[in-house]
Order: sequence, then structure tokens, then C-alpha cells
Amino acid sequence: MTEVSILSLVKSYGKAEALKGISLNIDHGEFVSLLGPSGCGKSTTLKCIAGFEEITDGKILFDNKDISRKLPEDRDIGMVFQSYALFPHMTVAQNLAFGLEMRRVPRAEIKQRVARAMDMVQLTKYADRYPKMLSGGQQQRVALGRALVIEPAILLLDEPLANLDAKLRDEMRGFIRDLQKRVGITTIYVTHDQDEAMTMSDRVVVMFNGAIAQAARPEDVYNHPATEEVAKFVGNANILELPVAAQGAEGTLLTLPGGGTLNLPGTASGQAGSLMRLMARPEQIALVDPSGAQLGGRIAKRYFSGGHIEYHVDTDCGPLLVLGPTSQTVAEGQAVGLSFDAQRLWPMQGGVGTASGVAA
Repeated sequence: MTEVSILSLVKSYGKAEALKGISLNIDHGEFVSLLGPSGCGKSTTLKCIAGFEEITDGKILFDNKDISRKLPEDRDIGMVFQSYALFPHMTVAQNLAFGLEMRRVPRAEIKQRVARAMDMVQLTKYADRYPKMLSGGQQQRVALGRALVIEPAILLLDEPLANLDAKLRDEMRGFIRDLQKRVGITTIYVTHDQDEAMTMSDRVVVMFNGAIAQAARPEDVYNHPATEEVAKFVGNANILELPVAAQGAEGTLLTLPGGGTLNLPGTASGQAGSLMRLMARPEQIALVDPSGAQLGGRIAKRYFSGGHIEYHVDTDCGPLLVLGPTSQTVAEGQAVGLSFDAQRLWPMQGGVGTASGVAA
């Protein structure tokens, strides 16, 4: 297991900065996902770690050893690409053996390590098949086995599930995460899929425009986003801007249109008379009887989404997205009341946050 340290990493293409001095530490055996929209710098970061891109400034350390200028083959990494990059003229066993042969590993040891790797990725009975004879998920497992058979210090994965259908993606998420836990290898995973990042990672690193906006546990990124940009990118977020009525030891009292109030617990900053911006996730708002509700509204649209119903509600706070159970059906155009789970609402900070795990 290897620790990875990225120190003030800069990558420029001419005058354009793809990475703007990012710093990140990844612990031994940790599974970290780099998450962000296209062009945010996540794949560039991975390529710099792998040695496929020459860095402009900064350092990359493996166990406190500077590998910033080493060639990819000298970095002791296993890499899994989006395209799998399997050799079509080689069988599964031959694909797995190739990297070991290039390293001049003795033949007897190659046979043992290939057998062990095939067992690890559950492909033993497919050893003599060619890639074209395998499903997408099986091909992905060959790519994983080929990366792991060389016993690298670090495993790097670049959008490895992007070419699979939804059901197979779900299966492979669990397979990769379980495999990583068993092997205990330090893993860096690039994805634009929020579900992948949330379900697979020990920590999620959210990136925008070549910078790290937040690096934290999945539940903290979702429930306590550092910025509005993070809140809106990771899941659905309702942003409310409400007047502060009072601030006291028991919390902050906010006023809702129509006379309702919200008592926000904790020590969120906000002087009486000022405005506070809050994030409310759709599942933190409930549809209730309009009489005595905290906020009134009217159903503009409703969509059945399998496990829940998605409601778009017009309110005096603006349009809000609410998730309701399938057992509760409210028709479009119907007046409704809204009730907020004040314990779970999150005050937003302007700009890049300064909370624990957030990059400055």
C-alpha cells in the first residue's frame, strides 16, 4: 500500500492552465474518486500521476519519494482505461501475462500470478477466450486483472465503466470496490458519474476549472458541500435565500414567505435583518397539508421515477424540487404545504469553503 502526495501541481498547455496548483494527500489503501464535469482537470491529474503528462510545476510523491520526472514504466502503477485497451489477438490468460513477460518475470511465476489474478477477477473459466468472445463486464474484469497482476503500488482507473449499460455499471461498481478492499491497494478513480463516486469511494475530490473545490467523505460532500457549485453538481439542491429574524444560542430563526419560520440549529452566522442562503436536498422537504405548513406551494410538474415521485413545486421562494414516496400521489396543479427538515439544512458559504477537507 502506497501513500500519494500531490503538492502544488500545475499543468499548463501554453497559456492555458489545466491544473492550477492543486494539492492532495491520498492515504495508504484509500479509494479516492476525482469527480467533476468535462474539462475540470480530473483526467489530467490522473495522467500526471501516471506519468503520461509532463507536469509544469509542483511535485508528485509516492511514499515521500519524488516520482514527478520518472517515466510511466518506472512508477509502479496499474492503469485501467475507459477503452479497456485489450489485445484482441490474445486470450484472457495471454492478456494478463503480457505485462509480466515485458518485465521478464520467470515463466513459472507468470503462470502462478496469472492464475491468481484470474481467480481474483473471477475469469478462470474464460482463460482461453479472446476479448471478442466476452461481454463488456468480462472485458472490464480482464483489464482489471491485467492491471493487478503486475502487483502495482497504485491502481489508476480512468472512467472505466463509461461504456457499460446501466445495470452492468451497477454490478461492476460493487465488484471493483469489493476487489479493492480485498487487495488493499491505493486507488485513484476518475469519473463524472456522481453515483459511482458516492458509492465506491472512501473520499470524493470535487474539481472545477483545474482546482479542487472539496475533498471529503461522500456523505460530507453531499450533506455539507463547501460551495453552491459543489451543492448543485453533486445531486439536486434547492437553494433558499431567507431573512434572518433572530440569532441566539439555540440557533438561527429564519422567516419564510407567508409567515412561516425555520429554526436552524447550531451556530450558523447571520445577523438579524441579513439574508442567509441555505441548501435543502429534495428528500429534506416533505409535502404536507397546506394548513399550518411552513411554506405553501403548488405542484407544477410530477414525474414517476421508480422508487419515488419527483415533484416540481412553485413557491414564493422560487421553484423547489421535492421527492415524495410512491404511496403519496399529488396531482399537478394541486395546492400543497411544505415542511423542512431543519436539522439537515445546510448554510452555504460564498466562494470556496474553509471547512475540514476543503481546498483553499
